[in-house]
Amino acid sequence: MAPARFLRRPGARLVAYATAIAALAFVASPADSHPTPAQGGTVIQIRDFTSASVVEIVAWNAAEPMYGLRTWVRRNGAPDRYHRLWVSVDVPNGRDVSKAQGLNRPLPVTVANDAQNCLEGKCAPASTFGARVPDNQFRAATEDVPVKFLTNSGAEFTVTARRALVTAYLTAVDSVITSLKK
Repeated sequence: MAPARFLRRPGARLVAYATAIAALAFVASPADSHPTPAQGGTVIQIRDFTSASVVEIVAWNAAEPMYGLRTWVRRNGAPDRYHRLWVSVDVPNGRDVSKAQGLNRPLPVTVANDAQNCLEGKCAPASTFGARVPDNQFRAATEDVPVKFLTNSGAEFTVTARRALVTAYLTAVDSVITSLKK
């Protein structure tokens, strides 16, 4: 079987290797410093498509596949100023979300449909809503990152990006930034 198309590029291979090493270090760490989920584990996808102007980084926990994190990095290594905490529209009240709050501030709400939501047999939800979190505040958070979503009908629910997922995701983002700047 031929390697995936995105792994043929030297820079993308470096990113893939760095991410694999970071994931191994993450998994090999003592359980008390990085708690692991009961089932599954962190899924990190680096979506480096030849014709795209950006490289996307998408992450979620296999045990909690209804939400995750996403951002992109330009080919010159410049990252987006935001990270997106995405949630499947199939969660209860997911199609009625109008506002979000997290890190002591209101957060912009976005809706996205992802035609390329699968990579190597692992799929993120195709339709999501999400909250855009500024990079500096996201990186400054030292604990889990809870985001409260509010619906037009007055319902509220909170989705929490667990620290282990955030740490693995930011490691992958930083690896992509470093490899693209070279």
